Amino acid sequence: MTKTQKVINIIEAIILVAVAFVLISVPEMGYGIVVLVLGIGFVIKGVSALWNYFTLSVHMVGARRSFYYGIMIFDLGLFTICLGNLPKLYVMIYLCGLYVFSGGIDIWSAISQKKMESKHYKMKLLQGIINILIGIMCLVFLKSEEMVIFIYAAGLAYNGIVRLINVFKKNETVYIQ
Repeated sequence: MTKTQKVINIIEAIILVAVAFVLISVPEMGYGIVVLVLGIGFVIKGVSALWNYFTLSVHMVGARRSFYYGIMIFDLGLFTICLGNLPKLYVMIYLCGLYVFSGGIDIWSAISQKKMESKHYKMKLLQGIINILIGIMCLVFLKSEEMVIFIYAAGLAYNGIVRLINVFKKNETVYIQ
């Protein structure tokens, strides 16, 4: 992980923990804040992926993947920002679905890491399982708005802490000869 990636992960972790704290402190404003922060985060990630495509990846093998990823994440960000006008029930179903999807991606990544005989797949696998459980727990307690907010905030704080752990843990460097 480069120094820039570490700084970005630290900033994202701080934002996740701060949003979790705001959600627990002011639950009535929580939905709007989460949707706005998540949407802006997606838009920024999409714009940076598109910037990467147009400045670096245009002539690289597999560059179209970077372009499509940027378009999809940017579109997801705009869609998420537009959710602010919908009833809270639909917003929470969407956010829980994102948690389950994120957990599935983490598990898929862990399986890929294990296939490459990496020793570090267990943390990613655990994170994926916990994200899926958080999404399912939110869906189970969907009728209790306060409980869903608390579970969702705990999940945000957990993911922020995991990001910090990943930033400061020692990684082995593999040199290709």
